[in-house]
Amino acid sequence: MSEPFQWRYVIGIVGGMGPLAHIEFERQLLVATRKRLGRSPTDQDFPEWIASSIPETPDRTKALLGEGPSPVPWLERSVRRLCDKGQEGGADFAVITCNTAHAFLEEVRGRACVPLVDMIEETVRAARSQLGRGGAIGILGTSGTLRSGIYAHAAERVGGIRTLSLLDVRDGKRDGEALQEELVMAPIYGGKSGGKRVPGGIKSGLLREDEEDTRKAKAEAAEPLREAVRLLADAGADLCVLACTEIPLATGRDPVEGTPLLDPVVVTAEASIAIAAGDRALPGEQAAPERRAA
Repeated sequence: MSEPFQWRYVIGIVGGMGPLAHIEFERQLLVATRKRLGRSPTDQDFPEWIASSIPETPDRTKALLGEGPSPVPWLERSVRRLCDKGQEGGADFAVITCNTAHAFLEEVRGRACVPLVDMIEETVRAARSQLGRGGAIGILGTSGTLRSGIYAHAAERVGGIRTLSLLDVRDGKRDGEALQEELVMAPIYGGKSGGKRVPGGIKSGLLREDEEDTRKAKAEAAEPLREAVRLLADAGADLCVLACTEIPLATGRDPVEGTPLLDPVVVTAEASIAIAAGDRALPGEQAAPERRAA
């Protein structure tokens, strides 16, 4: 049996923004570890990570639409938890496992005690690598994510790729706003009654005590999201980004009628493993230092 892999850095996870978001990220860290090692890992081969889950963090979309408080104080509190060095040490860098929260990334980053990975830019770079120059990516995310323009801004920084969303699409009598509400926001948050959101959808958690009920809940959320992918593909998207952390839990990651899906959680988990291993520099550094031997 080989010696355990020697990791350079400890990963920090800012979670709680959706009950399954950081849990799915942790699962993808396990998958990415196996991929990085190129073999079946032992218990001792996996990297260290520390997670902070604060479910009371205010809704990011409501904040961006001017309907609720900023989540920044809660995000900062979560990051501080990860930095508690104490006797055991803390995280060396961190990932915020929520796409929409990245609209506040620079504000949090300016006061963070550890460097933060940019999930949005990592994803756009991965899409650009997959599609090459001139590609178009459809963004399947919350209205807050779309309104903030975080993916469009990242595409401008990366260059050679453009973004579109359901807000740019019309389908018969349904304009972009109606499509976004019906096909994305309702499956994620639950539908509306009397103009008010009724809790439900993916954000309420897809897991049920009965496996058949879980399967039905996933299928119910998945179909409108898949319709959204089809509409984005018809509008010119070469690939669709599942830009809400929990969407893949309903849709899966397989192509929809030939349109590839890209999951930012998978992309960022692989990036985090590369950083933790010393294969890549910490966020904000220019180059990775020479890593110690495994």
